[in-house]
Formats: sequence, C-alpha cells, structure tokens
Amino acid sequence: MVSLDYPPTIGGITAHVYELSQALKNIGCKISVATKFVDNNQKAFETVNDVNIYRFKLKYVGFSYGLQINYFLKDLIKKEKFDIIHIHGMRPLEFFNIKDIPLVYTNHTSGYLKRIKKGGYRIPLLKRLFDKPKLFLAPSEELLDVPFKFNAKKVFISNGVISNKFTRNTEVRSEIRNELGIKDNEKLGIVTRRMVWKNGVNFLALATKYFKNQDLKLLFIGDGEQYDEIKTILEENFKNRYILLGSKRHDEIIDYYSAADLSILPSLMEATSISGLEAMAASLPLIGTNVGGIPVIIKDGENGYLCESESPEDLAQKIDKLLDSDHVLMGEKSKEMVDKYFDWIEIAKKTLDQYKSIV
Repeated sequence: MVSLDYPPTIGGITAHVYELSQALKNIGCKISVATKFVDNNQKAFETVNDVNIYRFKLKYVGFSYGLQINYFLKDLIKKEKFDIIHIHGMRPLEFFNIKDIPLVYTNHTSGYLKRIKKGGYRIPLLKRLFDKPKLFLAPSEELLDVPFKFNAKKVFISNGVISNKFTRNTEVRSEIRNELGIKDNEKLGIVTRRMVWKNGVNFLALATKYFKNQDLKLLFIGDGEQYDEIKTILEENFKNRYILLGSKRHDEIIDYYSAADLSILPSLMEATSISGLEAMAASLPLIGTNVGGIPVIIKDGENGYLCESESPEDLAQKIDKLLDSDHVLMGEKSKEMVDKYFDWIEIAKKTLDQYKSIV
C-alpha cells in the first residue's frame, strides 16, 4: 500500500487504507504500507498490528513529491518482495515507473473530479497517469466514469466498516448527551465532516434557517477552511442549538455516534462515505445528497432520505421528513445493510479477488 494518508492523519482515505490493510491481513495477506512521516517522533520502520510500515520524508515542493516517492519505492523493492503495489491518491502515481510489479490504483479523490471538471491540459495528464495501473479501483461509480479510454481493468469496490466497533452503546449515549447538554426529548444530528468545499457543510449550516423541527440540535466534528463561515451562519440561524467540537482523532469520534439520532452527509462530492457507513453501523438513519457513492448506502425511504446537493431548502425538508418518520426503524435498517454488504472483510475478499486477476 502506498498512501500519503495513514494514521495518525485523519480523513476518508486514511480510514480506507488502514482498514483495508487490516482486513487483508486478517484474511491471510502480508501487508506493508509506505507512507510519509507526520512528525519526527515516528520511526522509519515499524510493525504495527502485524502490518509493516515504511515512512519516507518529503522535501522541497509538492511537484517533486511523486519523484521522491518513486525513488523510495525502488529502494524498498530491493529489500522486500511484493506481488502487488497498490497506490491510493494521485501524487504517488505521478512519477511511478516500476515495471516488474503489477500496479493497482484506487481513485479516491475529489481532486480527480475537480481536474475533470476543469478539463483542458489536465485531461491528457490524467490519461498519462491512468495508463500506468493494470487495475483501476474506485469506491463510487462516479469515480470510475473516466472520459477517455485506458488499458486498466476498472472495478467498483465500495468502502467498508468494522461494524461491531460502532455498535450503539446506551450507557455511553447517556453520558455523552449529558456532557453535551442534550435533553431526552431532543434529537441530535451528527456531522463528522471536514469543513471544506467538497463536503458541503456550509449548505447544512444554511439549511438551519428552514428547519421546522424545534427539537433538533446539531453536533459538528471537524474543522477546515470554512469553519469560521459555518460558525457565523449557525450563530445567526441556529443559536444555542449547535455544538462545534473541532477536529478529533478517528477513535475519539466513535462514541459520539451512540449519542446521535441521525447522521447528515451534505457532500458535493463523495465516494461510499466511510463516516456514513460508521453512522449506519451505530444504527443511525442518514440524510445525504444524491451524489457519488452516497446513493449506494442510502436507500431512499428505507434507511434515510436523499436530497439535492447545494440545496439548503431540500436538505432541511428531508431532515424534517426523517424526524417525522420512524427514524429508529430506519436506523435498524442501516445496521442490517452494513452487516450484510459493507463489512471490511467482505471488501478485502473482493479486493483480493481483483489482485489475483492481474498477477
């Protein structure tokens, strides 16, 4: 596995690479991860939970990062034998030129969608990159929809979740709701999103102006470039009904799902959302935009509702509709779906089958 995103960094790609690595290990694969140093206290090599972690330092400007990573990988394959190299994210792909080991690439990033949208010279650059892998994976159909031909086999494999890590805990629910000042009759919506453009959290803040349900409060976990803008909107439209906890480590977020009554995904771009799957594993119904991989995890009217992206009014309407429905039953449906379709072990088995198809 080659990824700039790996614990202790946070985010969807980090969670994907970590959980997939653990699940592949648990079904008998030997896994190594090549990732960057986050701080000077980390070791250049260590084994954590039976996964070998090799860290590289990146110097100078971002354009040269791909070249540095490629040099690092070439040195690494002289020391260790690998059957597959699996790259996550575009930067490690840019200067990759190792010929003797089959390359797998997972197209996670909204950066890809931005490049496609801007077009121009970016399209031939993307084609050059996508000609390198033998297997091209994506956690949403949208990220497989590439507007040019290339040789790799293209396969959709969703994100996953370790369901039992997020099972609702009634004792923890009471403790956290007391800490947050949430009354028994109040409904708590949780939003575990970085406050950046693609996640659409500002549209949820704007939606608070249109809520009819007076018992709803919102809990935001995450920070980012839109933090101040979102706080200003909430203070104007939703005063005393919101809580901003800022950024938290992935393991710190888990208990907050138990305290919530629904989860909200207001994204403008999204794969099969890991935070959405985590909320489902905690028996929460979902409200999410009808983009990317979100319709894969939200079956409209069964475990939640889909809404239009960039529409505060529709988002508010669907949240009110959910709270007027049997949202507890919808949350139970979420849990059933996660256990059946989105367990990381099942995702790992599908990924391994695809590995075998190119070796």
